[in-house]
Amino acid sequence: MIVGGSRRRVKVVLTLVVNLSLLGACFWRSYGKATATHADLLVAMARKGADLVASGRLTAESMPELTYPLERADAFLHAAAARSTDQPPASLRALQDLRARYQEFLDALDRVRREKSGEAARAALAEPLATVERAGEGVRAALHAEGRL
Repeated sequence: MIVGGSRRRVKVVLTLVVNLSLLGACFWRSYGKATATHADLLVAMARKGADLVASGRLTAESMPELTYPLERADAFLHAAAARSTDQPPASLRALQDLRARYQEFLDALDRVRREKSGEAARAALAEPLATVERAGEGVRAALHAEGRL
């Protein structure tokens, strides 16, 4: 209860509280789809990056195309972690793992693009790519287990 406030002020404060709680509910309503989208995009971009390195078409100037989805996933993870309760959902932990695997992939990709090309590059990136793909599958499995997909 607000002491000394007018009825109008109480209504405004109450409206703000209700709207803020609805914003949190809206986030979790779309959480499953957004999480799946981030996971799918990270996996797709890893595949694209591996193909670009193997074909010799990836340069340092084109790396931001591959790092931007990581930045967006970081922002999403930060927002989701801020809204989660004591124990974040398994799908959030799985997306955090995918994010880490994708970062490792980008590090390997940058190194390999300077050292190798063609099938040698594809072979060097096979395991880091497979790790990203497995982590992406882990996100989807967690979302299914939570009933979010």
